Amino acid sequence: MKKPFLFMIMMMLLLSIAVLGCGPDDSESPEESGAADNTGGDADNDEAGGNTTDGTAPDKPESLEIWANNEEFQYAAIQQLAKQFEEEHGIEVIVTPYLMADQDEAFALDAPGGIGPDLIFQPHDRLGNLTAQNLLAPLEVDEATLSQYTPDAVGAFTLDGVVYGAPLVMENTALYYNKDIVSDIPETMEELYDLAEDLTNAANDEYGFLFEALNFYHVFPWIGGYGGYVFLQDEEGNYEPDNIGLNNEGAVQAYAEVQSLFERGIIPRSVTEDVLNGLFTDGKAGMVLSGPWYLASFSEALGDSLGVAPLPPLANGERPTPFAGVKGWLVSNYSDNTYWASQLALYLTTAEAQAYYFAETGEIPARPDADIDNPLAEGFLEQSQTAIPMPNIPEMGQVWAPMEDSLQFNAGGDDPQEVLNEAVEEIIGNIEMMQ
Repeated sequence: MKKPFLFMIMMMLLLSIAVLGCGPDDSESPEESGAADNTGGDADNDEAGGNTTDGTAPDKPESLEIWANNEEFQYAAIQQLAKQFEEEHGIEVIVTPYLMADQDEAFALDAPGGIGPDLIFQPHDRLGNLTAQNLLAPLEVDEATLSQYTPDAVGAFTLDGVVYGAPLVMENTALYYNKDIVSDIPETMEELYDLAEDLTNAANDEYGFLFEALNFYHVFPWIGGYGGYVFLQDEEGNYEPDNIGLNNEGAVQAYAEVQSLFERGIIPRSVTEDVLNGLFTDGKAGMVLSGPWYLASFSEALGDSLGVAPLPPLANGERPTPFAGVKGWLVSNYSDNTYWASQLALYLTTAEAQAYYFAETGEIPARPDADIDNPLAEGFLEQSQTAIPMPNIPEMGQVWAPMEDSLQFNAGGDDPQEVLNEAVEEIIGNIEMMQ
C-alpha cells in the first residue's frame, strides 16, 4: 500500500505554520483582506481555469446552485466565498446546505431529472461510483492552474487521465486532547488505553479516550497499522479489487483490539459522532480521534486547552494509518453551465480561498501556496506521514456497508475472524454483481 500520501506537502505547510490560534472569527475573508482574485486572467474570458477553445467564455447564467456541507463553520465559509463570486462575476450562487455523506445518493436521483445542483462537495473516494453513473463532467481547467494544487490532491480526483474535481482540502484523523485532563500523550497505544481506563467513569459520562468504533473510517487506522488493507495496489499504484486484505491476520488483530476496548469499558457501544463531540467540548473526554473538520468548533469550546497529536504506536511498533482523503468540488454532467460551474469550483479553491477556509474551519488546504497559521495543524500533518489514501475506484462503494455491519457484530463480541470473513465475502459478492 502507498502510505506517505501527504508527505510531499508536509514540510511546505509546516514552514507556514505560525503561533496564532484558530476560530471562526480569526480571519478576514479574501475580499476583506484585499487579496487579489487568483484566477490569472480576464474576469469574463479567463476565470480560474483558462479560456474555452475559441478564446471566449460562454454566456453567463443567471445563477448556479451548489451543495455545501451543512457543518456550521464550513457552510458559513462557503457562503462568504460564494457571495464574493457573485459580486465579482454577476452570477447568483445558491448555496444549499446538504450533509456531505448524503449528497451522492440524492445527487444520483436529482441530477438526471434536471433538478440537481451544478456543483457538489464530496470526498475523492466517491469519484469512481459517481463517474460510473455518468453523473460528473470533467473539470474545465488548464494545466497551469492544476499545477497550483498539490499533485496528490489532483491525482485523487483523476480517473483514467481525466480530472473531475477542484480539490479544496486534504485530511486525515489525528488525536485531539484536552490539556486540562491529559497533559502528555502516552508513548504507546497500550499506555494510552491504560490512561483512558483510569480516567473513565461511565456513570458520570466521563471518558479518557473516545472514537467511533462502529465506523469503518475511524477503525481503519488500526486495520492498516497492523497490515490490513482494502485493495492491494500494484507497482504502478493501480488497485486490484480482487485482492482484498480486510480479513487478513492484521485486520483480525485490529478488530480484536477494538473489541477489547468495549470489554474493558473504555469505549461505550453507544458512542456516535454527536456523542463524542458533545462530551469532548463539554470537557468530559480527555482524548478523541477525529479530523480537522472539527478543529474550529473544538477550538471555540476549549481554547488554549486544546491539543492535537498523532496517535502513538501500536503493539507491533507501527503507527496507526488513518485514511487520507481529499474533498473538493465536482461538476454535474447534467448542468447546463459546466464551464461556469468549473470557474466557480476553481474560484472556491484558490490559494486565498483555501487559506480563508482553513482559518474558518481548520481543514488543511490542498494547495501548498495557501497560507495557514495555526500550530494545531502540525498534529494532523505529522499523522499524515502514515496516512493511506482511500481507493477512488467504483468498487470502493461496495466496501462501506459490509464493514459497518461487521463492526456491529465485533462490538457484540463475535469472533473477529468470522466477522471479517463474512464481510469480505459480501464485498466480493457485491463487486461481482457490479461487474
